[in-house]
Amino acid sequence: MAEPVDREFFTAGLRLHYVEWGDPDRHTVVLVHGNRDQCRSWDFFAAALFARQPFSYHVAALDLRGHGDSDWSPPGQAYQHADFLRDVAELLRHLKKDSATFIGHSLGASIALLFAGCFPEKVKRLVLIEALGPYARSDEDVPKLLARWLEDDGTTMEERMVYPALEEAAGAIEKRFPSIPPAARGHMARYGTKAAEQGFIWKHDPRMRFPSYSTFSEAQIQAFIRRIECPTLLVYGSESGFIKSPRAPRVSLFKNGRVVAIAGSGHHVPHEKPDELVKVVYPFLMD
Repeated sequence: MAEPVDREFFTAGLRLHYVEWGDPDRHTVVLVHGNRDQCRSWDFFAAALFARQPFSYHVAALDLRGHGDSDWSPPGQAYQHADFLRDVAELLRHLKKDSATFIGHSLGASIALLFAGCFPEKVKRLVLIEALGPYARSDEDVPKLLARWLEDDGTTMEERMVYPALEEAAGAIEKRFPSIPPAARGHMARYGTKAAEQGFIWKHDPRMRFPSYSTFSEAQIQAFIRRIECPTLLVYGSESGFIKSPRAPRVSLFKNGRVVAIAGSGHHVPHEKPDELVKVVYPFLMD
């Protein structure tokens, strides 16, 4: 498969980056990454997808604001789900698409779910990997979250870790996520870091480590899900423990949902098992 083409667009004064494969005149599949990840982490999945025949979709993988090669939010402005939803909405406008298929992982899956709840007519199919929407906040949580943000919005946080070589950045990924294969770790380190004075640092905004003060209640999140009309594939890793999470009961709320486990995978399914993921996603897209 050919290398993806780098593209950019602007929203709310920010330059956002994405990569694309295939013919832009075809139906678009939008890939949305997780927290502190970036668009090129989808490369192995995209390669496996295009290796299937026939597959003639246009695929666009977005760097959410604060991630990859997209701009960071300005000081004093936190990252909330609404901000990332704007990124997705502006991407569709930029692509001149009335609708698309969405595949999201973790945070990206939560964003895709919320977008499908906002605009059911704009999402033809939906693949949610290791997420069923944001974490719900109780009424008691909200004042504490807001107070914490007012005391420290994360703008003073520094990315202290500098890696002398990319191999060491890949090693840091291995320590946190040992199930991600070496080739994928190296790829993530290559595209997820940038050169600094003494080596390499992560591209993502350090504020992404700071808890968001997005405050959706459980009832509100369920309202989003009930508005989703399209066929939905809910994917989780058999070794992640996700299906036992407090969010798992939301599965029953999807009108047209199907649940699939990827055997032997942890949380990072697209990174750990891209070929196995494509085996379940491809027929879902082509159905």
